[in-house]
This record gives sequence, C-alpha cells and structure tokens, in this order.
Amino acid sequence: MKSELVLKFGEIVKEDVETAGGKGANLGEMTSAKIPVPNGVVLTSDAYDAYMEHNGIDPYSYEDNGALRKIIVNGIFPGTLKDEIIKAYKGLNSPVAVRSSATAEDLSDASFAGQQETYLNVSGEEALLEAVRKCYASLWGDRAISYRKNTGYDTGRVRLAVVIQEMVRSDFSGVMFTSDPSGDAGNVHINASYGLGEAIVSGIVSPDEYITDKEGNILREHIGSKEVRIVYSGSGTNKEEVPKELRNKRVMTDDQIFRLVKEGMRIENHYGHPMDIEWAFADDKIYILQARSITTLGGEREKIYTDEDFVGLPKVKPAKGSFREGVLFNLEKTPTPYFPLDHDYGGNVGYQKEVLFNEIGINFTDGLYPIDEDGISRINSNKMKITRNIFNVPKYLKRINDSEANMKNADASLLECTRRFEKEKEGSYKSVKELGSALKRMRDLVGKTAYDRFLYALFPNAVTGSRVNKILKKVDKDLNSYDILEGLSYVTADINRRLVKISGFVNEDKAMADYVDTHSYEEICAKYPELGRMLSEFMDEFGSKSDYNCYCFISRTWREDKDRFICVLRPMIKSGGGSVPTEEESRKKYEDLMSRVKNTISSKKYREFEKQVTALRHYHYIREASQYLWESEFELCRRLLRELSDAVGISYEDLLYLFSDELYEMCDSGDTSSALKIIEKRKEKRPLAKAYWNKCMEDALATNDGQIKGIGGAIGQSSGPVCLITSPAEFGKLSKGDILVCTYTDPEWTPLFTLAAGVVVDTGGTLSHAAIVAREYGIPAVLATGDATKKLKDKDMVMVDGTNGRVTVLT
Repeated sequence: MKSELVLKFGEIVKEDVETAGGKGANLGEMTSAKIPVPNGVVLTSDAYDAYMEHNGIDPYSYEDNGALRKIIVNGIFPGTLKDEIIKAYKGLNSPVAVRSSATAEDLSDASFAGQQETYLNVSGEEALLEAVRKCYASLWGDRAISYRKNTGYDTGRVRLAVVIQEMVRSDFSGVMFTSDPSGDAGNVHINASYGLGEAIVSGIVSPDEYITDKEGNILREHIGSKEVRIVYSGSGTNKEEVPKELRNKRVMTDDQIFRLVKEGMRIENHYGHPMDIEWAFADDKIYILQARSITTLGGEREKIYTDEDFVGLPKVKPAKGSFREGVLFNLEKTPTPYFPLDHDYGGNVGYQKEVLFNEIGINFTDGLYPIDEDGISRINSNKMKITRNIFNVPKYLKRINDSEANMKNADASLLECTRRFEKEKEGSYKSVKELGSALKRMRDLVGKTAYDRFLYALFPNAVTGSRVNKILKKVDKDLNSYDILEGLSYVTADINRRLVKISGFVNEDKAMADYVDTHSYEEICAKYPELGRMLSEFMDEFGSKSDYNCYCFISRTWREDKDRFICVLRPMIKSGGGSVPTEEESRKKYEDLMSRVKNTISSKKYREFEKQVTALRHYHYIREASQYLWESEFELCRRLLRELSDAVGISYEDLLYLFSDELYEMCDSGDTSSALKIIEKRKEKRPLAKAYWNKCMEDALATNDGQIKGIGGAIGQSSGPVCLITSPAEFGKLSKGDILVCTYTDPEWTPLFTLAAGVVVDTGGTLSHAAIVAREYGIPAVLATGDATKKLKDKDMVMVDGTNGRVTVLT
C-alpha cells in the first residue's frame, strides 16, 4: 500500500507540488524521465501536518516566529511517521542531504531558492530526525516569511515537504541556466567550481563561467579564482582552500561541458521551458541535484534603452572639479534612484542641508535631489542663485563658531528626538488614518534629526575641523582632523570593537569558526548558545544599523536581515580581529598626539586648540549618534508602512511609488482608487527611471583617458590583487592582502578593512566612510574614481597610490 507520508521519487510527478513541494515534485518528475537524479524519498506535506498536529502547534497563534521555531525544533515525531522515516532512510545509501521543499516552491514565477533550509552530509537516524525538524521550523524563518509575502504567496497556503536524498561526493559541481538570464536567451550559462555546489550558491567562491550555445559549443569562458571549496567533514561540511595549482585551471573539459549541456537541454525539452539546474560530477558521471523553472527571464527580455528613450529628459554634462567630487560624494549615499516615497523620507535627510543653504541665501535652482512627476530622479545641475537671505550669513557664522552652545543644543536635540522616537515606537495604530498620521510625524522627526545634525554638528565641524587641521599640519603634514578622533566612543567605533570581541570568542574554537563561515544566523545561535547570547546582545544594542543609511524604505537593518550581519562578521573572524585598536590603545594614540601638539605650539594657542578639539570630538559623536537614530527611525517607518500595506490591501513595494503627500491623502480620505492609478503610471516608468539614472551617472563621470584617477582618501601606497565586492553577500571573497574595489562603502563594510591592503571606490570623497576608516587602519585609499569597478576585474594586480589619488594596473 502506498504511504501518504513518505514517497519514493519514482512515485512522484511534477504536478504533485501540494504533496511533495516544488523541489520534491521536480526530482520525482526527472526520476520518471530517466534523468540521472540521486536516489531519494520525500516526506510529504501530510507528514508535516501530522507532526504539527501531534505536537499541538498552530503556527498562526504565534506572534513571535522565534518562539514558534523553537517549539517546532523541540517537537516529537508521531510513532508511525518516525518509523516510516527511518525505514526509508535505511533504504538509501548514507550520508544523505535533507532539503526543505515548500508547497509554493520552484514555481514558474517564483523560485523560493534558499528561503528554507538544507542540511548536507547527514548520517544517523537521530541526526536525520533533527534535520527534518529544523527543516519544518525553517518554513517559519523571518527570511522565508518575508519572501512569501513579497512574492504574493499567502503564508496560510504553504506547507512543507522534506527531500531526503543520497549525497553525491562531487569532484566539482555548479549551476546551469539553459537560457542565459543575463545575456543572450539563446545561450546556456554554466558556473562550475570544485567540491559541493553550495560554495557557488552561497557566493563564497568565484567560479568558472562558461557560455555555450544550445549544442554545447563554447562561445566564451572566464576562469574564476576558485580559492575555496566545500567538502564533506564529519557529520556536516567544511570549507577548505583549493590547492594553488588547481585555482587557475579550468574545472571542466570540453567534453564534460558538452555532455552537461546535452543533459540540460533534455531537461528543458522535457519541461518545455528554460530551467535553472544544480548539477554535480563524481567520477566523471553527471548527477542532477535540483531543477527549477527560471523565474528571472519574465515574459520579455529586458528593454535596452537608447538616447531616443531619454528625449525630453534633461541632458547631463561631464562633471568636473568640485562638482564631480560632489556628484561622487552624493552617489556614495544614493547609488540607485529614489522611489518617490523614499525621496520624501530617505531624501529628507539631505534635503535639510538644502534648507540650511536656503537660510543663508544659497538656493539650488533644481534642488539637491531633483525628481519629476513620473518619479524619475536625476543629478542636480549644480546651478544656484543668491537670495536676500545672504545677509543672514554673519548671524549663522556666529552661531557655527559658538562651540559651547552648539554642543549643548546638539545634546538637547538628540535627547528630544530620541524621546519622540521612543514614544512613536510604543504607539499602536488601529486605522489607516492613524497610520498615515504616524508616518507623517515620523517624516517630520527624521527632518528634525537631520536638520539639527547639520546645524549644530556638521556645519560647525567643517569650520572647526579646518582650524584643527592647520595646527596639526605644523606637527606632521600627513595629519588631519580625523586623527584627533582616536580614543573616542561613538557608534561605528563601538560596533567595530564589539565585533573584534565576538570574532575573538569565535576564533577560540576552530570548529565554531568553520561553522559560522557556512551557516545562517539562526543555525549558529541554535548550535552555539553562548555565541547566540552575544549576538543577541549585539542586536539589541546595534541591530538598527542598515545597509543604506540614506534610503528609508528599501534599506534593511541587521535586525531585519540577520544573515547579512553574519556576512559582515565573517571577514572580522577571518582577519583575527585585524588591526582594530582597543579603546585603551586608541586613547593612548590620542593622548600622544595631543602631547606632540602641546610641545609644538604656545600655551595660549594650545588652550584654544584643546577647546576646538573637544568640540570637534563631540561633533563627531553627534554625527554618528544622529545617523544611527535616523536609521532606527527608518526601521520604524518600514514597520508602519508594512502595517499600512496590510490595512489598505496595496503591496509595500507599490506604496513606494507614491510621494508622501499622496500617501497622506490616501490615508486621510480612505480612497485607494486614485493612488492605484498613480502607482500603475509610475511603475511603468520605473525601468526608464533606472536606465536614465545610470545614463546620468555615465555622462557625468565619463573619462576618455582610460586611467583610474580619483581623490586620495588615505595616504600611502600598496599593491595586490583586485577583489571586486558588490554587496555584503560577497564579503567572503576578500582575502588578506587583496585590494578592495567597490562602488561604495558604509559602516557595514568596515570589517573588510581589516583584510584589505588598499581600497578603491567609485564614489565618496575625503569625508566619506572609506576615507575615514582607511586612515584608521593605515591602508591607502583612492575615492571618487567614477568607474574603477568597470575598468578593473578580479585578480588584476594593481598599485594603489592614496597620496596622489591614482590606481595603476601592474599586470
């Protein structure tokens, strides 16, 4: 009699998604089609229901997903189900892979890739049962719930099946797209690397890339660095270095590529559409581990925009001199075009600077962050005019120079804004109108936080900093005002010191360090409770640090995306804490510097210098504290917008197409029809908005000499291989001595500076995050290059000259 709880692959077809989940249904379908799939079974969604019912667990009665997951992991299997699982396991060759297979997974319009958990190299009955429980719990992980919500799949419809499949001890493995999602749809795109395929899927390795036609003829290839691989280790997996003699060698032969493409086309023809396939080779035999529909092609290929599409939009001239520096500094803060709502919230921070300039008679004719009615952003023209408010300059200069009043006012403002934020955070809003009012108050609060920051800290900091610089240059021409910040306690410095402490704890146990390198935040906390406690305390104190601090609604904090935080922690662990000084060491450097100054200038001048330094250090503290505060305010804004989305039945993403006044009008009137019309109009324009923004950047930053020039952000020279990093997901690529090359950095990237020998950034300037941190770690940095990420590629040998702002390609 056929079991309803455990099914062999051969008993399943692709239509059995509700029973076997998307992954299980596809594995069963391919097994029936005689495609070389490793043997396995599926614990059906009925088995999941039986487990939950046996343990009395109703997922919808839990507000805390963490508590729900803990209950599921600690549950007990019903006797019959446990017996069937063990019987099926005994019929397979051990070890096995245990993979989640959700009933809304691997569908034609959403892949759900990586949203639930997978456990590799599982051996033994108890280990198997534990892995199954963890898979069940992962259906209710924050990441999985967020993905289902964002892709429109009702959480209430989703159940979980679990695939138990024989492991393949692969020599090399990878991913194959039978229709290239990033190029010609008529080509096949293959990534390949040594060991298990998880190295590619998790982004910790730069694999070989082969582009072929549908017959398997190689059109072009790129040999990746392949520095590490994931292999079997004990009862799990481990990351190890690839022997140097294999790194620059091609992973696959022409014949193996030909055979793999042939297998891929057989799968595509069977399904009738392009497929995303995970594969492995063991002893020169092909194994297909997974296959899903490609969900990123869409109905049409992405439109290629030309100058004709931009007719009627302002043309952008090449930016030169200080204007170029300004463009690149702003681009570091805003690398992608604003959505209308984010323009009014995230852009509200920069707008306060514009308000202050207006108050002293400098009017930017098209604003600092211009955006039109269609939601299309552009670079400001840098044109300005002088107004009657110019007569206010003496009054503002007097205010800026009053350091005691500035420090007092800055502290008072930070205290008031924090109090208002805490009050809003405690609020509970039951109606659409109340949510709209709360969002409006939050926008006003963000504005006040930023305005007072500029008025009482940043503008005074610029004036005071120039005076401190003049004195420091008399001591040492290579010193500047940032050297005077040593020993100061502020958010970024405190985060770095805490990361050093956590990484030191992890590095005391090699097994723990290896586990952190390849597992998720939740898995790490579950396996190592003491480390979990440390991470939880860190999140309580610093969890509101976000990936983009000048975007409100598209950014995410570490608290909202804990796995991204783990990506940040890993480089610090790899570097052993790097060269981050302790607070005592940093304080000593500050005291030594002050002593040097005291011995260089007169007593009278030193007393004035001390006063200026006290102010400068306090201004920097306010700069950091106020930024972290508005990042926390943004986090609350996102929560409120999600609640509003649920209340009005319009997706969170669609609400971003409204300007703030349109959003408030919708909330006040309760009428969504007008808002929906606006949303649809601007959604149609969004691809044009992104293409035009990129066009603006290219035109403004265009250079014709092929050289890589920028601004020297931190003095010195160093050479090394290029490592291009595009996001925290790629932090694991960076090795000790690499030259970090990236589009931008922010405080989240700081741990990379403990490994890098030098830094090259497309954006930024002398006051940007990369410049400040590079000086702190004593490595050269070149900022505001404009296009270094386009001119350099991984493994290029370069020399970074931070003194003169140049990058030279050596090989």
